[in-house]
Amino acid sequence: MSKSKSLIFTFAILIIAQPCFALSSIPSLIESTAEIAYTGPDIPSLMVVPDGNGPRFTAAHDEHGNVVDATITLVLRDDFGAHIVNFPREDLWLESADGGLVGCMYGVIADQNTDANGMTNWVNPPIAMGHSQSLVLVLINGSVLISNGGLPLDFNSPDINGDGVVNLQDLPIFSGDFYSSSYLFRSDFNGDRILNLLDVSLFAQHFGAQCP
Repeated sequence: MSKSKSLIFTFAILIIAQPCFALSSIPSLIESTAEIAYTGPDIPSLMVVPDGNGPRFTAAHDEHGNVVDATITLVLRDDFGAHIVNFPREDLWLESADGGLVGCMYGVIADQNTDANGMTNWVNPPIAMGHSQSLVLVLINGSVLISNGGLPLDFNSPDINGDGVVNLQDLPIFSGDFYSSSYLFRSDFNGDRILNLLDVSLFAQHFGAQCP
């Protein structure tokens, strides 16, 4: 084979193979998996604060107010099941199925890029607000991971109305919930299913917190 024909043949092989290489770096919404560390009988809850000074996922609460680990771990794989390394954390984030969890800018993205095993997680405190009692969805490049139907984790925040700041707009909502004859999860910041002075203290502690 002549040198020119050899070069053409090599170039053709590279062109044909290129889609395969590209495909291998595209995350699969089916092969990728996400799980939550907590495996108990309750649905854990986590208080989020718009300045990021809330508890870590490792300090969520069960329905009795006990501290539990609600770390979320994602393993990113392509369509062939191969791990995807160093995938940018900015393209991996959480949402609640009902839209009640509202993140500040980059406030609910993964803690780091995927490692050599395609793994990343959510441990650090979210920079977020609002409240939700629906499943948590993991989004990859804006698409929902479909290998599971979502993860059980509730969220609430002293920024009850989700406008990015804990202020006097939230106070009447919290006060109304506190004195209500019905239990309202959105103001139960320590997750013990009771509205009491512990929740008042947490509201006061984070008063003035706002998105960066």
